[in-house]
Amino acid sequence: MGFTFWLKRALKTYPIVFVLLLVIELIKQQTIGSAVLFAATWSGVTTAVFIGSRLYQSRKGIDCALCDDIPSSNSKEK
Repeated sequence: MGFTFWLKRALKTYPIVFVLLLVIELIKQQTIGSAVLFAATWSGVTTAVFIGSRLYQSRKGIDCALCDDIPSSNSKEK
């Protein structure tokens, strides 16, 4: 799993979290500007923590039963 795999993962995670946080902030009746700033900032932080923890777990060989999305190095795909 190289850089491209993790970049794609981050590019999938960030927009999902961004939209979720933006909607929540708008429901809380925040202004659009502050809602976008809040969502952009915390989406970046959340994505970094998510990718960092998944990298750590994959390097340590820790399996995640819920996140069975990282191919193991032992399995050979045909």
